[in-house]
Amino acid sequence: MTTFVCINNLSDLSNDLESPKIFVKERLSGEKISGLFFYSNAVNEFLNEARLTEWLDYSLSEGISVYACRNSLIKRNISEKIDPLIKVVGLGQLIEGVLNNNKTIVIGSL
Repeated sequence: MTTFVCINNLSDLSNDLESPKIFVKERLSGEKISGLFFYSNAVNEFLNEARLTEWLDYSLSEGISVYACRNSLIKRNISEKIDPLIKVVGLGQLIEGVLNNNKTIVIGSL
C-alpha cells in the first residue's frame, strides 16, 4: 500500500517535532510513502535550515520525493531557488499523488 502525504501546516506542531521521520511514522503504520507535498504554511519548514536538512535526510533515506507548492512559496515570498532535491510544482502534482496512491494523509489545517 502506498501513501501520499500532504502537509499543510506544522506551525502548531513544530515545537513538538522530534524529527520528520518520527512525526510521519507515528501517523502511518508501516506504509510506503510515495511523496511528501508541502502546501500552504508548511513551506515555511524550508526557511529553517536545520528542519530542512532533517526533512531532506529523511526523504533521501526512505526514497521519498519531496514536493513544494509553487503558489505557496510565492505567496510567502520564499524563493523558488530552494534545494534542488525539492521539486517545485503546482497543485496538479497533489492531485496526481492523491489519484495514484492507495491512501492520502493530510497533516495540519489550512
